[in-house]
Amino acid sequence: MTEIPSTLNSALIGRYSLERLVGQGGMATVYLARDERHGRQVAVKVLRPDLAASLGTDRFLAEIQIAAQLTHPHVLTLIDSGEAEGFLFYVMPFVDGESLRQLLLRERAMEPGTALPLLREVAGALDYAHRQGVIHRDVKPENVLLSEGHAVVTDFGIAKAVVTAGGQSLTRSGFPVGTVGYMSPEQAAGARDIDARTDVYSLGCMAYELVVGETPGMWLPDEVVQLGRFADAEPEHRERLDRLPGRVEQALVGALAMTPALRFQTPGEFVRAFEQGMRGGPRVGDAEARNLAQRAAAIEAERPTEGQTYSIGGVERLAAEAGIAPEHVRAAAAERPPATGELKRGGILLVSPELEFEHLVPGTISQQQHAALLEEIRVTLGEIGQLNETLSDSLSWSSKPQGYRTQVLVSSRGGSTRIHVADKEAAPKTIVMTPVAVVSGAMFGITGAIVDGMGASAGTTVLAAVAVSGGLFTTGWLAARAWFHGVMKRRQQQLTGLVTRLGRIVTRSGQLPPAE
Repeated sequence: MTEIPSTLNSALIGRYSLERLVGQGGMATVYLARDERHGRQVAVKVLRPDLAASLGTDRFLAEIQIAAQLTHPHVLTLIDSGEAEGFLFYVMPFVDGESLRQLLLRERAMEPGTALPLLREVAGALDYAHRQGVIHRDVKPENVLLSEGHAVVTDFGIAKAVVTAGGQSLTRSGFPVGTVGYMSPEQAAGARDIDARTDVYSLGCMAYELVVGETPGMWLPDEVVQLGRFADAEPEHRERLDRLPGRVEQALVGALAMTPALRFQTPGEFVRAFEQGMRGGPRVGDAEARNLAQRAAAIEAERPTEGQTYSIGGVERLAAEAGIAPEHVRAAAAERPPATGELKRGGILLVSPELEFEHLVPGTISQQQHAALLEEIRVTLGEIGQLNETLSDSLSWSSKPQGYRTQVLVSSRGGSTRIHVADKEAAPKTIVMTPVAVVSGAMFGITGAIVDGMGASAGTTVLAAVAVSGGLFTTGWLAARAWFHGVMKRRQQQLTGLVTRLGRIVTRSGQLPPAE
């Protein structure tokens, strides 16, 4: 009993008999106690003295009563609260089990299939509380208790009561409400009008920790959210993320957006996306897939990965544009054909050129030159496009979904200008044509997947192909090969011409060069 303050024990005498210290958190100290009136074990949580001194007692106790109205199978109910000799306390049932934090300290990470039931139960509790107008504000493993294998969320409404009762005195004291590593950007900035999406962010951090082993440690800018991939993940995290099934990583990204409007809007929506991601999820819409491809190209141009490759997770999202499930992408990677330039019996053709060109010229660009650069892009490519980013000394342009998907980046640094033009998807390294079926004599069947640029260990590109019966297969394949080589040669000439002409605009101080 020496670890229990005698003044606190005396203050609660006749109501609660404190037995031992259970734990300490950011806002309160927790004691196992006996409820003298009802003869049961309870958890008595006593606010830290320095925090209690900053609060209006009556306001805190009034606010905390809102949380006492919550009744849900996965919400730990508030059964009492009060003030005694300067101590502010609240009481909850004692759960004879460990917290999710204790489980993680022992196991560090778990398989997504093991994490999903826990996330589903936590999301159910949060969604219920949100419908009652209660935002948790401090979702973290310490506040999730495991009772008979099920998740129970504790401390609902406590953070809100503290913030409301503390007012400006709490702000001046600099006392943090929330936990670093799980706190949403808007909550960390001190916003008072936060909503359910702050709990979505915290739940996303917790889900990330469950499957990766550590919190993400980053706030995700909008462009990374649109890409659907943790572009700056630490190498150890990247390795674990790449082992996740389907689109689980994309679901995690959608919960961790810096901008609340880009996040999943409810915890349940996030967990459903997480679950769908484990199964591969439905086919993404054409517009969404094309936007992902464009953003991937833009980010790749500015911050290329080693070997100019996508991770398998990124490739899966590109494959979704063709309606191809992630498991087919992984299967195609595992069953890659041999690296040879000859036409194989199964219909394999390797095409080596990759349509990516870069040119460094002396001089820098200014805002006034953007119009000339954009006009040259439009005239040379004959395509409609959109500006992804524009600064005084750089611009990034992507073609619209029609035709080729082209990325143009013009960026000035240190007295010179880098011009980078790429067709990220127009130049596959391998084409595989596989006869699949002949239906009622028709000369076509479709199969395949897209696996682009996975490096030497993963291999090749497999494209949807037309399979025809009998001797027409070989003839059709040879014609397709000749057609493809012709298309790629013309496109190569077009893009190299564009790089040259953009370079001339830069070196001629914005004057459009004469037509060739």
